[in-house]
Amino acid sequence: MTYLNDVHGIIIGGTQNLIRDECTYDENDNLIQLKEPAISEARDLSLGIMRAHGAHKIASFLREYGADVEVLDYSFSWNLEELKDFWKSRYHSKTLFLSISTTFRTSSLYIWQFVEWIRENYSHIHILGGTQSIDKMLPYKLDWYVYGYGEYGMLELIKSLRDDTSDSLKYHQVGNKRIINCQKHYRSFPKKDLSISYEDRDFIESWEVLPIEAARGCIFQCAFCSFPILGVREDYSRDEENFYEELKENYERWGTKHYVFSDETVNDYHEKLERYASVIKRLPFKPRFGGFARGDLIAGRKKSWDTYIELGFMGHFYGIESMYRPAAKAIGKGMEVGRLQDGLLEFKEYALKNHDFYAGYISLIAGLPNETFKTLDNTYDWLIKNWKDHFSVISPLGLSAPLFTGEHAHIGDEMSNFSLIDKNPSKYGYKIIEKDYRPGSQLEWISNTGMTTKSASQWVLSKGLPLTYGSIPPWVVPEYMVDPDIDYLDMMIKTPKMKTLSELDLKRTYLNYQVDFDETDVPETMYQQQIKKVGEKKLEKALWWSLDSTRNITPRENNEDNIVFSSGGQHYQNQLDQYKIDFITRYKREKINAN
Repeated sequence: MTYLNDVHGIIIGGTQNLIRDECTYDENDNLIQLKEPAISEARDLSLGIMRAHGAHKIASFLREYGADVEVLDYSFSWNLEELKDFWKSRYHSKTLFLSISTTFRTSSLYIWQFVEWIRENYSHIHILGGTQSIDKMLPYKLDWYVYGYGEYGMLELIKSLRDDTSDSLKYHQVGNKRIINCQKHYRSFPKKDLSISYEDRDFIESWEVLPIEAARGCIFQCAFCSFPILGVREDYSRDEENFYEELKENYERWGTKHYVFSDETVNDYHEKLERYASVIKRLPFKPRFGGFARGDLIAGRKKSWDTYIELGFMGHFYGIESMYRPAAKAIGKGMEVGRLQDGLLEFKEYALKNHDFYAGYISLIAGLPNETFKTLDNTYDWLIKNWKDHFSVISPLGLSAPLFTGEHAHIGDEMSNFSLIDKNPSKYGYKIIEKDYRPGSQLEWISNTGMTTKSASQWVLSKGLPLTYGSIPPWVVPEYMVDPDIDYLDMMIKTPKMKTLSELDLKRTYLNYQVDFDETDVPETMYQQQIKKVGEKKLEKALWWSLDSTRNITPRENNEDNIVFSSGGQHYQNQLDQYKIDFITRYKREKINAN
């Protein structure tokens, strides 16, 4: 299929971070610069080096139809002048569009300045945006917004833009915004070919951890989650041969062995895991996988344990959400807590006995229905006692305001990926504190136990983020593999060289954690406590704290007192940052100079 062989476009991917927005638009869609972005190594590196899954997925699909589409990764590491240079090196007579692909709210001022520069200097170029969360793109000024799994929606949009037949498209007009709902009009699932084909000009390194997709949608109906909007009720996993070919191609071309599943839930069906495990046996190498998994299915479905090991899927993100059963049950996760906890510990022991590594990441939410500070404290105590050699984090519950009101309210209901709680807070015991808010912004709430947005945030800050920091979460592994001297297994728990993570940057965590309350009301944080002990300047250079298995020290030399420092040591972090800087610099140079 080559009917788009006269089309060239660029997709900017990886536009995601946790920093407060640095730009917005006024009522006339004019760019407002709120502040200059902080230019520092820490900021440039905070996004990591993971490839942009959605951008590469769309680009691969459009290439099947003959289009010349290139992806630009690591967008937060590019300044405005570099983006201009890249564009000038690629632009030619067939260039039709620039697209911005994002998973989370993007806030790179450089990206949006670049968009305005394109608009001013290349007014014929169509500027598009794609996302699974339409609220993440609406604040920004684009020509078209593509919502949902976007392969076929983007295909139809690109064809219509080339042929000047956009009036035939199915889309919503809201002011100057034109929004295509792919979930309704241009569905891309079920879809059996979910592979990504990278190009030479992507400059893939052998050590990278690439995203991979085995299936779309989620069969569960968790009230806090957005994925139930897809309405999946059965196994929509990809063809095994298609899965095999992607793994084989990436290994032969790039030497790739490490992956993160982008699936909403990898372990929903045991039979699916078995099929993919059989694929692994055919490969000339042993891949390793991480991804999202149901903790209750790990704990309660022991027949899958051997299959996880055969598959090489041993980096689990557990969306536990709460270890208080009335709270978990209220949102659709009701496994008896003692059984859940025991099962997680048993599997951890089993995995370490039968595999060369294991990394367990537990995610929790503060502020769920029926949850109290007492039950949160109980959860915290259990984690500190039983999960300190792994990773756990807790975040306050976020409830979002409607995207559209008035005559356009139905559009938000149709497209938003807001959770069931977002759509009907009172059903789950929440009272919303009415204040002026922007569409899609975070709302203030009071739970049925009296917990509030403010008090939940205070509790989280008082405990520290993360709660435990042991083995590395699967999507953080590339941060360390970029260092060629670091053994992947050293980043995990089962190794004589066990490397543990301390809080790499407490200061950054607390300063970037955005909540609205008086600082005088915030309980003393771990960071503040440390300042009192050693002073701020000394703290910047210290190995702040580590697990009981390592010594608390303030390093001056890498081998002081014959101590093998943990990977969380600031000295190591600085070294690691340099590897990342070197990688990003090389990538940018190669991209700009590529044919």
